Amino acid sequence: MRFLLFFALFPVLAQMSFGAVKYNPVGDLSVYGGKYYLDGDSASADLKIDAFFSPSFIFDEKNEFYPVYMGYYNGTQDVQELAGGGVLTRQRQEHTLSLKYVRVNDFDKIKPRISYSKALVKETKDEKWGDGLFDYDTISLGVEFEQERPHGTFSQSYDYFSVRYPNYSSLISSADTVIDTTTYSELSKNAGDNTLNNSSHRAAFSYIWFPNTDVMKISASFTYRTYSDQSVVSKTGGFKSEKRKDMLAGFGFRWEKPSKKLPLSFDFAFDRQLSNQNSYDASRTKYIDDFYGYTRLSAGPRADFFFKNGSSFGYGLNWEKIYYSGRLAQDAAGNYRNDTIHQEFWLNSLYFRYPLGKKIFVRVNYSYQASSSNMRYEAGYRYNYSASSWLAGLQWEF
Repeated sequence: MRFLLFFALFPVLAQMSFGAVKYNPVGDLSVYGGKYYLDGDSASADLKIDAFFSPSFIFDEKNEFYPVYMGYYNGTQDVQELAGGGVLTRQRQEHTLSLKYVRVNDFDKIKPRISYSKALVKETKDEKWGDGLFDYDTISLGVEFEQERPHGTFSQSYDYFSVRYPNYSSLISSADTVIDTTTYSELSKNAGDNTLNNSSHRAAFSYIWFPNTDVMKISASFTYRTYSDQSVVSKTGGFKSEKRKDMLAGFGFRWEKPSKKLPLSFDFAFDRQLSNQNSYDASRTKYIDDFYGYTRLSAGPRADFFFKNGSSFGYGLNWEKIYYSGRLAQDAAGNYRNDTIHQEFWLNSLYFRYPLGKKIFVRVNYSYQASSSNMRYEAGYRYNYSASSWLAGLQWEF
């Protein structure tokens, strides 16, 4: 709270210390209407809203302050990865407030930051906002160090994240009325209530250099995540006193070809997650080791076309494949096979934007995603589906 109060009062204190302050507000507001199709079935039309606003303050050549608000509302249904699988959601909204201070020292910069976000998820139409099972709050604190050199720019960062699910709790905590006392005692021991709440420490590094007219970037990150109330599942289906811990290592590469008429880019990413958490399917008495470990690969190009009249057109293609380390595939009836799950995604997205006036555009977005997997049992999560969406509306930049 003291940290938040300091940042809230910082512009006033800085103006008293530095005198004249340059105020440079920037923002973007987009309002769309559109439809979503899942496996060819059409859902009802609804709204999608995206908003961004930052009243940036430049105090002098060494001190800058950037409050930022980002928010969205998605009224069309789609499949989101939640709690380890693809969940069909009806409506979603998220609001994030972040504060960043930049201290410039010649060619070096220090950027402390803090943010808070609230995400609300509706799985059914009659569900009330704030009652969603997968609603969550995130608080993060971090700092970034940047060094600009003749041959390129280095950056190192550290961030701490705390994620809380206020409406999600283990069903074991309320099962004492429907199962016998002995079984309840055995299962509830070490089970935990707030099993999705987690905290993360993330360290990252990146290097950007500029060969010829290109821009190249490599990045690496390491995340250590703990679940303080989620116990590790044992081979017998009970719970150990040990808590779940995940480690995620990532590597990324980006190539850009800047251009006023035709900017091009290509991205590649590799992620590897290790987890000590297992799973136990009580209905089939099947123990599954290393349930959340995976290797993820993704890659894709993007191109944007800018025309003299201010209109633009863009197309992006992204391929992604996930190989789970221990999660076993099942047939349509739920019977386990010997091979582990793998899932592949292809995402095509394009847009067209045309100016109606100064900083006001009409915009049309289209996306198509196909997901395929050797997992055929989908009582809990979606693995095989095709989804597309059309959106059309107005975009205002200032």
